[in-house]
Amino acid sequence: MKRLASVISMLAAMTALLACGDSHLVEESDQPTLGQYIFVLPDRYSGQPYKYGSPSTTVYLDTNQSIKFWASYTLDGRYIPSDSAENHFLNHSWTIDGEYYNISPLRFKFSTPGYKQGILETIDLLNDTLRDTVNIYVNTPVSVGIIAPVNGYNRVNPGPNSSVELRWTLTGVDPWEESTCYVYATYDKDYLWKSSIGKVDCNEGATLNGNFLGDSLTRYIMQHPERDTSVTIYWGVKAITFTEDGFEESDSTDISSFSTLFMHTDSATISIPVVYDYLRNSKVYTRLVVTSSAGDTLDIQDAKVSPTTFISRVAAQTGVNIHVYDVSKKEYESEGVTVNTYSGAMTQVDTIHMQDHVQPQVALLSSAIPFNDSIAFYALDDGSGINPNRIHVTVDSDTVEFNYEEPFIKFRSKCIVGCSIRVSVEDNARNMSPKVFWETKPSQGFLDSLFINGPYSELSGEK
Repeated sequence: MKRLASVISMLAAMTALLACGDSHLVEESDQPTLGQYIFVLPDRYSGQPYKYGSPSTTVYLDTNQSIKFWASYTLDGRYIPSDSAENHFLNHSWTIDGEYYNISPLRFKFSTPGYKQGILETIDLLNDTLRDTVNIYVNTPVSVGIIAPVNGYNRVNPGPNSSVELRWTLTGVDPWEESTCYVYATYDKDYLWKSSIGKVDCNEGATLNGNFLGDSLTRYIMQHPERDTSVTIYWGVKAITFTEDGFEESDSTDISSFSTLFMHTDSATISIPVVYDYLRNSKVYTRLVVTSSAGDTLDIQDAKVSPTTFISRVAAQTGVNIHVYDVSKKEYESEGVTVNTYSGAMTQVDTIHMQDHVQPQVALLSSAIPFNDSIAFYALDDGSGINPNRIHVTVDSDTVEFNYEEPFIKFRSKCIVGCSIRVSVEDNARNMSPKVFWETKPSQGFLDSLFINGPYSELSGEK
């Protein structure tokens, strides 16, 4: 009986042990389920990634776009804050485009376009590995540009049977993208991008056919033969690239234009815009001289405002020379321009810049100065004019206050003999006066006067 009781006791103990083991296994299976998700967000985002959208399985990025790869975790389907998530796994790591990283969030930029992968691996508390992948398409920036007609082309026939070939280039369409293009054209530049005239294949050009003047405008011109009229058409192209899942990129060309030939005239017209650089509220007297390739004068015009645009009409010819100068401000000059002109067409010249590259000059008013008088200098500039805020006077190493009343600079000095005077000025075109100085000397028979010699060059030391 004792032996039977002992066996029964052992069986009871074993049963108790088995029951304890079953209870432990149930506790493991009842642990909350850990889930992981990948978020790809703009670099500026912070806080909890799951508050900004949905987990990422496929993303489209531009080259060198700064983003964050962010790991987010759930327990039984509910997101947990990032700062407490690490209590629920042993470690995690990223493999981005074949490179290993162990930080989250991970700031990243892709410097080259193409298809990439981002892999997030997490080892949970039960030593199980969670693995998720995000597909990354790094786009080549899309760019569309106009080839023809060149901007400003102005020899389009205005008649009803006219046509213009439109050509452009498109780059940046990746293998996973498709593209389409829209052509815009209008007489009013401000409304161009509201004036689509059709969708076209991006890899082909387009042809505009018809009467570019319109019926009513044509009738008006025919009824007013005294008006030499040309019409300008503004146009551009917008390109859109897109993927099957709805991602889009777009780019548009600069606004370009072409013009019709003038009606009722065989003359050539030249438009010559002129502007003065660094002009400060000063009068101008601009003269335009147009000559032929043989040197014959074709046109002379004057203007007294800046900026201005000269319109010159000449016979159609090659080698027309255009020269612009200022009659009164001799220091303002410009480079000459040579153009070819065409019958009935407008030739648009690039803006001619009148520029002052001449140094202003400083000259002593008198070499003998009575002791009680101010020392006076001229500040001379026949161009953009002296900038009163850029005048500097020193005697030896001391800065001296002065009075400037164009064109005179006047000041007083306590230094009588053996002093060096420096007066520097700058004109409005930022040209500095030459680096020179003057020296006070003992008077030569004038006991009540200060005698000044100079100027001497700072650079060479010559007197």
